[in-house]
Amino acid sequence: MLGLAAAGGVGALGAGAYFLNRNSLARWAVDGREFGGAQQGSKPKVVFVVLADGMGTLNMGQGEPNGAPATDPADRQIWHPWDGEEGKDSFKSPGLDVDGPLLPMLSAVLEPYRSRSLYIRGTSLAGNYEGHNGWTSCLRDGAKDHASIDHIIGQKLQDYAATQKAVFCGHIDGNDGFRVSFSGGGLPVRDMERNPHRLFASLFPDQAGSSRSGGKHVFDPAMEDLRELKQGMSPRELQKLESHLDAIEQVRNDLDSGPVEPAPGCDPTLPEFDESWLGDNRRRKDILAATSSVLATALACGATRVATFQVGASSENNAVYFDPYGDGSGPEFTDNAHEAAHQNRGNGPDEKRIMWQQSRVWYVNRLKTLLDDLARHKDPDVPEDSLLDHTLVVVTSELADGRPETSMDLPMVMIGGTKSHGLNVGSGNNGRFIHIGDQGDRTDYVGKHVSMERIWATVAQSMGLDSGYGLSTPVAGIFKGIG
Repeated sequence: MLGLAAAGGVGALGAGAYFLNRNSLARWAVDGREFGGAQQGSKPKVVFVVLADGMGTLNMGQGEPNGAPATDPADRQIWHPWDGEEGKDSFKSPGLDVDGPLLPMLSAVLEPYRSRSLYIRGTSLAGNYEGHNGWTSCLRDGAKDHASIDHIIGQKLQDYAATQKAVFCGHIDGNDGFRVSFSGGGLPVRDMERNPHRLFASLFPDQAGSSRSGGKHVFDPAMEDLRELKQGMSPRELQKLESHLDAIEQVRNDLDSGPVEPAPGCDPTLPEFDESWLGDNRRRKDILAATSSVLATALACGATRVATFQVGASSENNAVYFDPYGDGSGPEFTDNAHEAAHQNRGNGPDEKRIMWQQSRVWYVNRLKTLLDDLARHKDPDVPEDSLLDHTLVVVTSELADGRPETSMDLPMVMIGGTKSHGLNVGSGNNGRFIHIGDQGDRTDYVGKHVSMERIWATVAQSMGLDSGYGLSTPVAGIFKGIG
């Protein structure tokens, strides 16, 4: 159900509040139609992707679970590319800059996007061991004095007419509060839309008729939720609720009364999705696929230019389903993604390692689905280019490695945005890997690290904006002409 924000009465319905106000719905419908015209010049877009519980970035001589040796000790570091000379332990090679790096297990999932990828090593949160608390700062300044970078960019973009200035979507099934997007200092966490159909309705209110949903109206889930609230209400509360329902019915009738008129080159359609999937862990990949489809369509239609896509929550003790051996011979799933990240699932050291690795592959595959969606679309302003040419996808996690729960050497890759942002992916066609530790602003027993807020300040500069963060010296080598 949609969550009530005000105790004892009908409050704002979180990310679903757009259902309740006839004036705002009418305004959004008008805004949606304004996105249709072709616009002159490219407009940089950015999507921040956060994958839960780390991506296995460390190779620091640790043994396997129970102290047993690994079959292949090198594969403990399964994310960062390397150059073949330095080996996988490139953590101690600050300044390393490699065109066409070798990709290990996780980054190899993204091989189709290698030519548009820049892998970065040497980043850190404010401390080396923020642990699961990293969700509070992984997308903003270490002191948590400011909003997250997605919200800042969305608010600061000039001449930015959008249905939503900074979309926040994804899927969490556990640790509901561990959302990575913030609207200000402290902990004012932003609402997150997890229902793909409600996300669609919020971004395309003028396309929300039954003709686009096979007879089902995207307002139906909200209508059902609101009707359930009637039980136990006072007469005054009931009267307020009835007025809201009347407003929704009127908007619904207005939307269904005439033909849908999609903008030129933009034909938003509802993805396949059923409400029952939200309670079924076996359908998590399908929920996220539907969400990424809506998000890519919104970017392609000009309904937004900024988004955050969160896949899972830190320390999320729920299942992700996969075939760990790829041949049906092993258990179908890990019953606890967080425990798998700690290598606590499976029998014996090798199986524990495989369960850990394949649970991480599951997360990266959700990213790949989003990239596939972005690559299929044309850019709304430069239709001869793909949407991915003008959309920078920045990928990280709140942890570096889920097993030791470290916050140094976080996974980081930037993909796309080569034409609008000037992402520096190297001179060849094989992608690039850099170690930015030599530009570090903090030093400890491990070496130098670049604080994540400087990465975000640099991303903001690629869009012509000032992040306002305390550490704002740009990191050189990421974007052409910056730093």
